[in-house]
Amino acid sequence: MRVVMIVLAIVQLLIAGYGLLIGGFADGGEWWDRLVIMVAQPAAAVGLVILVFVPRPPAALTGLIVALLAVNVAADGFLAYAISSGMTKGDWWLPLVFAVIPAIGLVYGVKRLTVAR
Repeated sequence: MRVVMIVLAIVQLLIAGYGLLIGGFADGGEWWDRLVIMVAQPAAAVGLVILVFVPRPPAALTGLIVALLAVNVAADGFLAYAISSGMTKGDWWLPLVFAVIPAIGLVYGVKRLTVAR
């Protein structure tokens, strides 16, 4: 499972990095939906990389990364809702696609927390 998570973490880091680079140039949308693309996703992606590459991260660090991943998934879910309800512009399904790897990472992080005890 760790090898799969390493691949997923690298893919998510690339996706988040791309979003960070182009997020400021996106046409339409509000400032708060750009925060998801330019802050929450990159922070969670870096956290996921740390989680899968560090063999035994401290429980506090793992808990922080799990929280970052949870915030990322929740923010993407809210953004999908905001787009589908007309609060902002965009494709409603795109934030859900961006939330898939962080959601998997969230499950992985919670499992690492419970195993570490």
